Amino acid sequence: MSCPYCLQTTPGTSSAFTRGKDVDAEIEHVEDLISRLSAERLRLCKKRNEMRSPIYSLPPENLALIFKFACPPLDFSHKYGIDVVAPSIFLTGVGPLEKVVYPRIIGVLSAVSTLWNSTVSSTPSLWTSFVANDMDVHLMKTVLARSGNLPISASITAGTTPSSYQSLVVAPILQEAARIHMLHVRNTSNIWLKEYLSRFANLELLCLQGGMEQDELDLVGSSCTRLVLKRFNCCITLSWSKIQVLHLTHVVVDVCLEILEKCMNLIEFKLKNPTSSRVEGVQLPTSSFTLPHLEVFEWLVDVENPVDCLMLRFTHMPVLNTLIWSEPQTDLIPSDAFSTFFERLPPTLTAVQIQYCVVHSDFTIFSYF
Repeated sequence: MSCPYCLQTTPGTSSAFTRGKDVDAEIEHVEDLISRLSAERLRLCKKRNEMRSPIYSLPPENLALIFKFACPPLDFSHKYGIDVVAPSIFLTGVGPLEKVVYPRIIGVLSAVSTLWNSTVSSTPSLWTSFVANDMDVHLMKTVLARSGNLPISASITAGTTPSSYQSLVVAPILQEAARIHMLHVRNTSNIWLKEYLSRFANLELLCLQGGMEQDELDLVGSSCTRLVLKRFNCCITLSWSKIQVLHLTHVVVDVCLEILEKCMNLIEFKLKNPTSSRVEGVQLPTSSFTLPHLEVFEWLVDVENPVDCLMLRFTHMPVLNTLIWSEPQTDLIPSDAFSTFFERLPPTLTAVQIQYCVVHSDFTIFSYF
């Protein structure tokens, strides 16, 4: 009698056994047959259970719709925004490698059955919840391949000098550049921006993180209206009139005020952790300026810094809706700059968020409200 899975005779009729072959080897062979039969039985039972399950009869498009609700949407702004800044290593220009993981639900859905796995793999909208990240080239290529023609997000490491590895990694991203609507770039340099940024013609959000010291960041050629800039100790030039949302962190405070004055169409401006180093060529305001469209404003105020005092004195926001106020000092005293700023706050202001502030018995900003 022959086994249908190994095409060998049963142990009782094995010629090897009758010739007196080692019994231990024969036992091992039998155990292997049992293991293979058990695996085959498990596969058939799983297939039978799938066929009996009511959800197995659902069309793939219905399954895909269910899966879409089960998969969390990508929060790109939170993942790469100013609240998340990797420690900078200026010698290399790149911080610690970020961990790239699949959303857990994708793995769970794929493991349920062959049908579910096939549905997950062939549903482009599910793959837009991933970031095509060059820290995991396999995942990056999978996202690019399975997301169809839908808009996607990407995170890449810019290089100051070309290399075969970087060309290999960047090439797939550049081929799909028109589909990328949110982009995060580590170790940003003007060289990289001049060569590649123009290819990303449909960007809705651009997050740039600086690396090694550089003389200037030039984004005049970018049409993106939402920017996040992190770790730049240099002059910054933007397409001033196009910027509507601007988030800054670890940027020189002089540069931040210059940008604030020049971006007249801002709707949202947030500044965290400004640096106090000096940059040559910065033009600070000498008189009051108005931001006619600004609705959300955040600034970490250091009243001992003359630049912060200029911001308090000269900034006018007639339609401000939300003020996020931060102050690191514990010994604030009343000042003309404070009075000028708070007296100018408009009646449109409906929300005030206060961070890092210590309530003093003698003086607090609450006295202005």
